[in-house]
Amino acid sequence: MKKYLTMLSLSVVAFPSLATIELSDHLSLSGFGSTSWSKSYNSTTVLVNRFIHDEACYDCDTTFGLQLDYFYKAFRASAQVVKRPQDHWSSPQLEWAYLAYTYKNVEIRGGRLRLPLFLMSEYNYVGHAFTQARPPNEVYDSILGITAYNGLSIRWNHDLNEQIMLTAMPFIGFKDNSDVTLNEDTELKIESDNTAGINLTLSGNAYRLNFSYLHGDYDQTTVLSNTKQSTPEGGAMLIDRLVLKEKGNTIDQFSLGVRYELDNLVIMAEGQNSNISSSWYATTSYNVNKLTPYIVYGQQFNNNDTKNGDSYLLGVRYDLDYNVSLNAEWQKFNAHNNDTGAFSSIPEDNSANLYTLMLNFVF
Repeated sequence: MKKYLTMLSLSVVAFPSLATIELSDHLSLSGFGSTSWSKSYNSTTVLVNRFIHDEACYDCDTTFGLQLDYFYKAFRASAQVVKRPQDHWSSPQLEWAYLAYTYKNVEIRGGRLRLPLFLMSEYNYVGHAFTQARPPNEVYDSILGITAYNGLSIRWNHDLNEQIMLTAMPFIGFKDNSDVTLNEDTELKIESDNTAGINLTLSGNAYRLNFSYLHGDYDQTTVLSNTKQSTPEGGAMLIDRLVLKEKGNTIDQFSLGVRYELDNLVIMAEGQNSNISSSWYATTSYNVNKLTPYIVYGQQFNNNDTKNGDSYLLGVRYDLDYNVSLNAEWQKFNAHNNDTGAFSSIPEDNSANLYTLMLNFVF
């Protein structure tokens, strides 16, 4: 239980490093970052918000974040600014900024918060915090890379016994806006009206079970560039810009994940199901000193339960130091049934080999 409590305390503030800078007795600064070389050998880009294709890319995964934490008795304030892979350096995003109050085994948070959906959601952008170079795309890209919301949450921890802890966290969100670029010709503007859900975690010495439910109401605007439109005469014309608006959309998503540790062996699996899509992945890794080889397999399905993509991944992580790591990966993507899979649009060649070398660090 002590091992899990340590992991939980780290994840609460997005896996800060042991080299956190103590600015005062109550104020600390930490940071993290990732940079990579990647190439997919397919002209159609892959992975939401990363846009990797057949030209070598040195900036597709670039991430840098700074986090400021203030603690005073039962109160805490935390703010995290992140240059995400899709952001320009001149326009980083406020990933979270909240106030928290803890009373006994209950913590209340309010402000901009991280969506608590998956096993690695709390430290989604901290590449050094997970084994792979990126969180498995089949599950973590299922809501288009949207990771935060404006609202309130309540975290309740309860020891079932000396070995097992139950954590329940209901949350509610208010109005928010997100922009997502699917490809060079398609942009989405998503305006969420109401968000609500709950996250349940069961944790023991060597395992963690994670369940979440998310309900969201949203309006979506799709902006298409250079798109073909049919004419009454049966022909087609090219339109520079076409705007499509959808009102009153909803999403209901369930997710379930498990992590199990057996000495140096770690096994993880997660799946999600919604009225939009479903997907899952499974991964295993084995640590030998500073070296951790791993494998991942995942599948994704459309809302008709037809498989539209899968991927195989082989990789190895090398820990240069306690706060610096390297990843080398090969990942094979397949699109099925004339669909996109992990590609940004329907590809001419329905498979891609992605090669990645990535450096991660925390401070």
